[in-house]
Amino acid sequence: MTWVNRRNGLSACEIAFCNEEWRIRFTESNKMPSPILERLAPRYDRVVEDIYRAGSGLHSWLRPIEQIADIFDAWAVQLLGVNKKTGVMSFSFESGSAPPAGPIEYLRHYHRIDPRLGKFLPAQVGDWFACEEHFDDAFVAGNPFYQDYLIPLGARYLYGTKLHDDESATVLLGHLSRVGNPPLSAAEKEAFRRISTHFQKALDIKKALEANADRHSVGAELLEKLRQPMLLIDNERRITYRNHSARALLGRRDLVFDSEGLLACRDADSDLDLTIAIRSLGLVPISTHGDQVDLQERRVVRLKRKDGGRVAGTLIALRPESTMGSFGPAPQALFTVFEPGAPVDIDPFILSTTFDLTPAEARVAAAIVAGGSPEQCARDLSVKVSTVRSHLVAIYRKTGATGQADLVRLILSATTL
Repeated sequence: MTWVNRRNGLSACEIAFCNEEWRIRFTESNKMPSPILERLAPRYDRVVEDIYRAGSGLHSWLRPIEQIADIFDAWAVQLLGVNKKTGVMSFSFESGSAPPAGPIEYLRHYHRIDPRLGKFLPAQVGDWFACEEHFDDAFVAGNPFYQDYLIPLGARYLYGTKLHDDESATVLLGHLSRVGNPPLSAAEKEAFRRISTHFQKALDIKKALEANADRHSVGAELLEKLRQPMLLIDNERRITYRNHSARALLGRRDLVFDSEGLLACRDADSDLDLTIAIRSLGLVPISTHGDQVDLQERRVVRLKRKDGGRVAGTLIALRPESTMGSFGPAPQALFTVFEPGAPVDIDPFILSTTFDLTPAEARVAAAIVAGGSPEQCARDLSVKVSTVRSHLVAIYRKTGATGQADLVRLILSATTL
């Protein structure tokens, strides 16, 4: 069956013919074949289909990116979003031979000294950036970004473009070559540019689908009943749900706020920590060296508020396979903080997520913080006093508290906004 790309009117045969034209031009001009173009020609149609399937939400962006990285023998092919309000990455999908720690090191520090961003980010949508055209070997030899980070990790030349740009976000697509490989040839760059046009159209499809998405879910209705602020966010920080307390929290803008649909922190360092925490949950697959990065189910993030105080926020991965789809068909993160004003009125659910307590342990901890004795807790919870004391031992171990008074102090200090 011939698959037809309705978005640009090309059939698989026509696409293959165009690819053959690229190969011929490259061969004639360089007197030798391009292994990249040889690999691309038979797989181009599948790559394009997977790009549009990702844009339609049928699978992750990682699927076409993995194929492209393999075809182009890349250190990394990366699709990333930059939050223009904070200047940090809001999402990133990458594949290639880059070591797992590489992207995290970039997020934590090296993006601050990356000389390429100063020339890349101001470009217009559709403009292309080739680092060899801006930075010669002498510059690279003396630049700490290249010498301390990029080259030691095995990467060298960047070729990329800006796919999308508006007031809130920029989306970039880039290819990084391995150390020892030359920059992409003219024909190979043309092939990469052709692929990028499909990413642009697929991103438009994704945006249109998100604008019309129904965010209602069984899980969201349950969160509405909880006293503390509860937000659901996706891998790109897009807020898909907020309960009544979260709406009030966002409205204050003293800790976190809604930046045109994205969850943002008022403090730039906190915002970066939130980005890294979301990434560690693996709401979308992350693949480097062909290995899946270990996923975390829960992360605590220290957030800085307007007056300089620190607050603990909690991220919990909600995956459809483990929540019976109660929060929708796509993985999301539940973001929680404590509502100010009534620190002793704490949901056991929040204690459970913040301190990794079991539901039973969380109920005991909440009762103790509210002023109850072990005997009173046992009566209120309809359990034996020995059961309460057993739970307290586990609670002390998990929280590091040395006794009931220390437990109350610890929980109130950790949960007060």
